[in-house]
Amino acid sequence: MTTAENKQLGMYWHCHHDVLCEYVWDYQERVDYIKSNKPKNEIETRLRLFKKVKGKLPKEFVEALKKYDEARKKYDEARKKYNKAGKKYAPQIEALHKKECGCKEWNGKEIVFK
Repeated sequence: MTTAENKQLGMYWHCHHDVLCEYVWDYQERVDYIKSNKPKNEIETRLRLFKKVKGKLPKEFVEALKKYDEARKKYDEARKKYNKAGKKYAPQIEALHKKECGCKEWNGKEIVFK
């Protein structure tokens, strides 16, 4: 069995509740996530609807999805670097914020509203 067969890669219906059709990198991983993390009243429906696309999807749609996935991977890599730099320089950034803004609403993680 190949890696692709092992992970059951491909286009699937209803991987997420708000996306009709998308590429799945690891079918079993998603099934395990649904079973472990979704509300009990949703699990049966999610698993029943989560199935591989059998027919041929429009080429333009598939190509657009590939480009989206490539961009998402680059975004994820950039976000990791951004988060790492943010943690590293948090004291300096917070000090500059305090000097320039001086607000009382920022608690170090978010704006707190009254």
